[in-house]
Amino acid sequence: MPEPALTILARFGGAGPLSRLLGLDRSAVHRWALPKARGGSGGLVPAKHHLRLLALASAQGVPLSPADLVGTTNIASDPPKAEADDG
Repeated sequence: MPEPALTILARFGGAGPLSRLLGLDRSAVHRWALPKARGGSGGLVPAKHHLRLLALASAQGVPLSPADLVGTTNIASDPPKAEADDG
């Protein structure tokens, strides 16, 4: 599923409004939600836009956290533990 891009786009009212806020071409923002096989970013928002998106969200009253930008499916819920060295 193309997350978190779809969530971000929905919160800002779509690719058009968000692209205007970011000063980007609408098609560039729309590609965030497309699969990589179709020339998109596979649902990932490029990291270079994260700080700007968080600032815009705060200014616009849009609920958005850093976790929303990377998606919870991309974060390990239980990171691997280092094995104890018995030697």
